[in-house]
Amino acid sequence: MLSERRRSELLSHVRSRGSVSVDDLAALLNVSVSTVRRDLDEMDERGLLRRVHGGAVSVEGGPEVAETPMIERSIRNLDEKRRIAAAAARMITPGSAVLLTGGSTTAQMVPHLVAVPDVTVVTNSVAIAYAIGIASETTQVLVLGGLMRNAELSLLGHLTTQALNDVHIDVGFFSAYGIDPAYGMLGAHLAEAETDRNMIAAATRLVVLADHSKFTQRSAVRIAPLSRIDTVVTDTAAPVEAVTALEGAGITVVST
Repeated sequence: MLSERRRSELLSHVRSRGSVSVDDLAALLNVSVSTVRRDLDEMDERGLLRRVHGGAVSVEGGPEVAETPMIERSIRNLDEKRRIAAAAARMITPGSAVLLTGGSTTAQMVPHLVAVPDVTVVTNSVAIAYAIGIASETTQVLVLGGLMRNAELSLLGHLTTQALNDVHIDVGFFSAYGIDPAYGMLGAHLAEAETDRNMIAAATRLVVLADHSKFTQRSAVRIAPLSRIDTVVTDTAAPVEAVTALEGAGITVVST
């Protein structure tokens, strides 16, 4: 197959699917993996797609991807999320101020963190604030203001950022849409990404909660580079090569 025709077909596959792995592209085009990698690298340089660990994602039509509804995400890989949340909560020390963003995994931290004495929780999630209020009469909660993204019950925008100027955060816990061992923590929603980045900037340490499925989810929205991540908490089914790459980048990986 001529190189230009092959690359045209490759780009069509990436754009139609949103994200495709190197192995899948090699099988679809009946060429070697090394050929696909060279094509992807060249097309990334030309801005036609974005190269990610293990494949590529489309940049056509903007960087956002369709998110699974919160109610569905809350029960997916639930056992793993519960173990990850419990391990993350053990990192919280009495008297500290912690940030929890909205997400199906951070939500599972609530039963554990309310047992930590004198902890202050800063959050932009209406759902997490409500859950803490139901679970504890003593845990102090600071809710960041902003415009509510109804589907996620999360608060976004400049009002959220302004509130961050008045708080000190020891550690931020983030539920990742995806994590790329070469690129960092990925998000699904562009408007939410800017608020997330501001919250990350306000935290002394960043802990990312990501079950094994997050290592295969791709988007063009980067929330944080690898250099900003201190710890990733995942489960034992996370890809070994990805865990090794994260550790090689100086990130502490906790598998539970």
